[in-house]
Amino acid sequence: MKLQKKIESWCKDENFMHYVQERVRKEMCESTDSHRIDPEYEKLDEGFEYEDKYIVPLVAYLTYKLRLAVVQRNARKRKRGIWWVLVHVEMQGHYVKVFAADFEPLLAELREAFLPMLHTEYIQTLNGKSE
Repeated sequence: MKLQKKIESWCKDENFMHYVQERVRKEMCESTDSHRIDPEYEKLDEGFEYEDKYIVPLVAYLTYKLRLAVVQRNARKRKRGIWWVLVHVEMQGHYVKVFAADFEPLLAELREAFLPMLHTEYIQTLNGKSE
């Protein structure tokens, strides 16, 4: 619950939210790691194009990939994994809203993994440190 309150306070900071938007844009447009081909995801995504019933296994797979990333000991691999999930959720576009009930638990977990990571990055940037 403490993390939720921290996240809420971070989201009130306009400068931080601007930083978040810029980092997501940069990751979506410039990073090749976040767009690497994952055959299992590709299969589920392709199935979803033809039948809505594939949304449940697709979300389950994204949740699995997020949890796998979060427990990763290597910080660089953990960040790359979290970014990968975020980018692929973003690529689902309006389906995230259409199938909100299915995506809601994943989005909550993603927010708790993603925002603290970005807030640390933001603070390091403010302090003149880079990774």
